[in-house]
Amino acid sequence: MCAFNYKGFYVETAEKHKQRGASKSKAYELAALSLAMALTLLTPMKVLASSPEFARSEDEWNRLQDDVLEYEEIPDLIQEYNSTVQSNQYEYQKFLKEYGRTREDIAKAYRDMADDLEAGMTGEDGVAMISDFQLRQQADQLREQADDNIEDSRIMYLTYCKAEASLAMSAQSYFISYYRKQLELLTAQEDRNQLAKNLELAKVQRQAGVLTDAEVLAVQEKVMTQEKTVTAVEQQIENTRQKLIVMCGWNSTDQPELTDAPMPDMPELDAIDLDADRQAAIGNNYTVRINRQKLENSLNADQKASIQRTVDGNVRQAGVSLTGAWQSLQSARRSYEQAVSDAAASERDLALAGAKYSAGMITAYDYETARSDFTEKQYAIRSIELDLLEALEVYRWNVNGMASAE
Repeated sequence: MCAFNYKGFYVETAEKHKQRGASKSKAYELAALSLAMALTLLTPMKVLASSPEFARSEDEWNRLQDDVLEYEEIPDLIQEYNSTVQSNQYEYQKFLKEYGRTREDIAKAYRDMADDLEAGMTGEDGVAMISDFQLRQQADQLREQADDNIEDSRIMYLTYCKAEASLAMSAQSYFISYYRKQLELLTAQEDRNQLAKNLELAKVQRQAGVLTDAEVLAVQEKVMTQEKTVTAVEQQIENTRQKLIVMCGWNSTDQPELTDAPMPDMPELDAIDLDADRQAAIGNNYTVRINRQKLENSLNADQKASIQRTVDGNVRQAGVSLTGAWQSLQSARRSYEQAVSDAAASERDLALAGAKYSAGMITAYDYETARSDFTEKQYAIRSIELDLLEALEVYRWNVNGMASAE
């Protein structure tokens, strides 16, 4: 749901919308800035949301007001607390006030501005004549804009709704990336631990005369390099976390709890109807809807023909985009199924290694190697689950208006 009310109801903010223990950032400046500042000074732990209190149920507000970031609530958090969305909403209301709603309203606003400029002309000689000439040029340009105008408030509304959806998509991607990097960290730590064991073994082999000092030093350098990798991934995780929570309204220094990423919805995958979704993707597509509105507003035959060609191209491209998203989704699903199969094989290998180790047929090092392989396969399953979730989300957004149509 887009934060903007196309009917033009001015979305007031309320004092009791948000309490996160001095968490969510105050990035919202409305026309009633003095009131917002007063509320902030009086109640520094409360932050303004985009919607009035009655716009959501008490349960919905409670869910958004806690200090927990759940994947499913990301679109709502973007809608209520993202600073860009709030700024766009203010600009939209300002546009309605200054220019109106329809193409005709906006054209009239241009003509009124032209009349105002001409009213400021003095008709005097000398320098005033130069000023009058410039005013006349500006007035003529405004009237030309009025004649050519195809914009209206609905186009602005759809443009800002598209921006909001894009922000929600990005935040979901950051959320998934955060957990993907957590798995990357676990793998890096496992590799570091295995290298540390290799180093201990190498030291023993050096004492036995099997390895040289140079060979042991080479193993030690691998351990040090892996330590740097672990540190780098940890920093990437923190950077991703900060980007995510700031987009959702927190400050970068806050520490909201992040719940785990959900499992992909397999029944939803099975129920996909590509043909029906293609029609929905075209009908919902923001770019198509914006350009169709421009086509409706156009009065010039040549301009109409040009915009119609653009719309036709948008429609074709939106269909191509959805098909590409569907193909990526199917590829991700096949990768997931392969990962599950690989993990099952690794589990059998681990069980066999355990039996051999108990029987004294292999060393502890060999068993640990099998255990490490099994652990990595488990990490791989979860990582590919996240890939599948992201592919499904991209497909959903394609259907819901965000297919690439340019």
